Amino acid sequence: MTGHGANSRRMAAGLAAALCPAAPALADIGENPFRSVSDLAAEGFTPFAVSNAGNASFGMMREADLYLCFIADRLASQSRRQTVLMAEIGGENPDPTVPNIPVLCIMTQ
Repeated sequence: MTGHGANSRRMAAGLAAALCPAAPALADIGENPFRSVSDLAAEGFTPFAVSNAGNASFGMMREADLYLCFIADRLASQSRRQTVLMAEIGGENPDPTVPNIPVLCIMTQ
C-alpha cells in the first residue's frame, strides 16, 4: 500500500506542474519596499476591490503594477480615534486631531 501512496503523490505533483506552469517562477520572487497608499494615489495608481485576498483591504493598480494594501494600525491609535469620535457624537466637541490610519501596500508579482 505504501507504493500506491507514493504513486499518488507523484501523479499529484505532475498534475500540479502541468496545470500551473508558473510554479517554477515562484522561486524567483523579488523584493520591493512597501509603499503608503497616499504615495501610490499621488503617482496615479487607482484602487480596485479584492476578495479579502491575503487579508488585504483593497488593491492599487497602474498599468501592470499591482499592490495589495493592508491596514497597519495600532490599538492605541484605534482607541484614541474611538474616544474622539464618541466625544464628538456626545456633543463634547473634543480636539478633532486624531492619528491617521496607516495603510501600507505591497507589490504583487
